[in-house]
Amino acid sequence: MSEASVTPAQPQIANTHEDPASTVLFFDVDGTIVGHGNVDGEPDDFIGRKPTPAIYEAFERLHNNGYKSFICTGRPLCLIPDSLRALPVTGYVTGAGAVVTIDGKIVLEETIPADLLEQTVRVLEKTDGIAMFEGSKQCVVLSPNNEPYKGFEQVPHVRNFEGVCEVAPDLGFNKFGLDEASMGRIGDARNYLEEHFNVFNLGLGLYDLTMKGFDKGVGVRRAIDLLGDSSARTFAFGDSENDLAMLQAVDVPVAMGNALDSVKAIAAYVTDSVEDDGVVTALEHFGLI
Repeated sequence: MSEASVTPAQPQIANTHEDPASTVLFFDVDGTIVGHGNVDGEPDDFIGRKPTPAIYEAFERLHNNGYKSFICTGRPLCLIPDSLRALPVTGYVTGAGAVVTIDGKIVLEETIPADLLEQTVRVLEKTDGIAMFEGSKQCVVLSPNNEPYKGFEQVPHVRNFEGVCEVAPDLGFNKFGLDEASMGRIGDARNYLEEHFNVFNLGLGLYDLTMKGFDKGVGVRRAIDLLGDSSARTFAFGDSENDLAMLQAVDVPVAMGNALDSVKAIAAYVTDSVEDDGVVTALEHFGLI
């Protein structure tokens, strides 16, 4: 598939007027339905960034038209704020594909094996990096030098594996992340991470690390299977590297205007940027709202 124009007046694919009963849509969060950085000079709140009124209205129309939709994000379920939960969706694919929630109930969840988790934390303990381990119920920041993880200061910070166990004794983590500065400070530990995990550049100065064999594409396919509609027509909307598998798993991949070039390259349609409510543009373009 070739890259489409970001100009709605010059679309590559015409309005399709899909059958709501057999259509499922998947939406990334950061860079897709919420923007990046400060808004109106206010302090940045990465977790609490809110969709615009136009996005809320579009999701309401999508729901009222009978379409099934999922938030499909690298965020863990516990960091889905009320502002996103207010969107009327069928469910969530969280933890970059490791967790599927339908109608408010977790129906599928995969966690990092305990032995791999401990080994990984032990490796990172010896570095100057900061990592946040993310689960459906709890997140923990590993900060060996006790530095705050900017943007996630409210998440419990610990210095070693024993601290992780104290805060989250069930060790139920689906994935973890590091910021760009930490990736540059962990030295040879990066080789270990790349050997044992998928490493995705989010294009935000952040990296996602997920279990081998799990990504958003796996989560999308599992969600569709759990809905029991293998013939469903599927759409996905994304902007960064961890969205590639999700976009490749659907019939109609849509890239945001602010997406990385690698994402735009596989898109059937490139819409406006997140700052210009590109999701709304695309939904209108395809006749879904």
